[in-house]
Amino acid sequence: MIGEKTPESDAFWKLVCEEKSITAPDYHCLTFGDPKYQDYSDHITELAIKGVKRATAHLAIDFELNNVSRRKKGDYWMILWEDLSPAVVVELVNVEECKFEDVSAEFASREGEGDGSLEFWKNTHEDYFKLQLTDWGHEWSDQLKVVLESFDVVMANPSRPV
Repeated sequence: MIGEKTPESDAFWKLVCEEKSITAPDYHCLTFGDPKYQDYSDHITELAIKGVKRATAHLAIDFELNNVSRRKKGDYWMILWEDLSPAVVVELVNVEECKFEDVSAEFASREGEGDGSLEFWKNTHEDYFKLQLTDWGHEWSDQLKVVLESFDVVMANPSRPV
């Protein structure tokens, strides 16, 4: 996850609040993943905008090591394109934490990537998480805690349609 608030993201947040009658004072502003470890962030963002992807997962230590505040149910998250411009605002409808090995097929399906299977989810996420962990000097284990976030799309940025 990379990114930060900018005048462009603040302007989009203001538009979303006006259009959707949102009174929340703040929002999170980050990409789905870190392009350092993947080359498909924009594809994943497009899946979210289309409503195919309705969840995402992160290693719990990602938040700690990168000083990213944890999101909670009811929070708004502006997901950024790879170029760090605003893509879509989502509202978190559920946030939970579990061991990697305990992620459910239901969650994998909600995440909406690949064929939607738990096997695809585990293979893809294990590969991504191993890259992160190697960079951070940590070992892989399927016992590691993952943060599972489910969301609903609030509004896509009309200035950059999919």
